[in-house]
Amino acid sequence: MIKPNDFKLFKVPKKNTRIEKLTQLIKKTLGEIFLNQDFRDRDGNNLLIFIDEVLLSKDGRIANVFLTNFSKKNNLNEKEFLNLIDNNLIKVKKEFSEKIFLRYTPKLKFRFDHLRKQSFEIDKLIDGLSSSKKLL
Repeated sequence: MIKPNDFKLFKVPKKNTRIEKLTQLIKKTLGEIFLNQDFRDRDGNNLLIFIDEVLLSKDGRIANVFLTNFSKKNNLNEKEFLNLIDNNLIKVKKEFSEKIFLRYTPKLKFRFDHLRKQSFEIDKLIDGLSSSKKLL
């Protein structure tokens, strides 16, 4: 006989397909908006903005959007990047609410993704080590 509390440790959390679909829709819509907007760094170079992840609350009203930036020189720090997003936030939110048709438009909170940047730095270090090893 199985007791009710025996297998709660191994219980897989139920996936909410509606939240997953909304997350993909938000990611796609914001990606289109960031491609259409003209984001430039302080030197005037075009800036590519990548959406790494979107975390949506259970009720779908708050969306945390994790972003990564790429420019030719990659000279923007986190504060400058978030200021650039904040300066264009009204345009982004307006265009987002026009393109997405939901009962509640999610409140967008933009965050800078540190893990992606650290992984690229580690890859550069590994490539540098492997190239210097080939020279020896």
